[in-house]
Amino acid sequence: MDANLLAELLPAQFQGQLTPLAGGLTNHSWRLDTPQQSYWLRMGNTHSESLGINRGQELVAHQAAVDADLAPLIHYAKPELGILLLDWLPESDWQSFVGESHQDCAPNLTLLMGKVAQLHQLTPALNALSLNEQAEHYLRQLSSLSAEHQHYARCFEQARLNLNYTPVFCHHDLNAANVLGARPWLIDWEYAAFGDAAFELAVIADSFKLSEQGARQLLADYNAAGGEVSYARFQARRPWVQWLTVLWAALQYQYTGQSDYRLLQEQATRQLAHDLADFQAR
Repeated sequence: MDANLLAELLPAQFQGQLTPLAGGLTNHSWRLDTPQQSYWLRMGNTHSESLGINRGQELVAHQAAVDADLAPLIHYAKPELGILLLDWLPESDWQSFVGESHQDCAPNLTLLMGKVAQLHQLTPALNALSLNEQAEHYLRQLSSLSAEHQHYARCFEQARLNLNYTPVFCHHDLNAANVLGARPWLIDWEYAAFGDAAFELAVIADSFKLSEQGARQLLADYNAAGGEVSYARFQARRPWVQWLTVLWAALQYQYTGQSDYRLLQEQATRQLAHDLADFQAR
């Protein structure tokens, strides 16, 4: 959206200089500088509902996280337009830690697990997110299903990949780009809902490219902070991360035709084949 048109949608007290920001596959973001202070401004994707995003639920989830001191303050929101105005945080995200082998540069995942365990104790008025239903929602919208998609859809009907769990308040997209600063802050609550803590941890392990030893330590830190996830349940959720990424990227490519989504789909498909083979061998 043109910056001038976007500015017209904001209240008078938030008029100022808009500077576009890089990053983010789904939304567009700007830094907003006013005479009073600076803000982070987000305009949501125009086909959010097709991606399984409920902006009203996102706002409830984000506010619950604000109240728990886990997320930046909301100054203004217009969910029907996907507009969200937050505190500007002069903090770097944790993407620079991904794949980093030096101990002095490693992310403090123990600290992050404390935040995640705290998050999972909250009880906001939110819907539940079913991974099966999310996958079906994506599959229904794909104009043509390849034999590969159909094969994997059948794979995820296995009981071993759908273990019982007690739903907790999950972010569902805690990749390294959504973790900010030394605190850390948690951002981007689009998919937040009640869900499986094991999937939450699987997303984190995938984003930070953790080894098996690293993944086991992640679970140990989470459980020590008050969570409760078994390694078996965690392993059963790891393929789900890639499967939902495959479908999400395929849907985005169908809408936009952008090659980045095709590349992401291909990468996730290769990782999915590896993760399923590893899971079946256990």
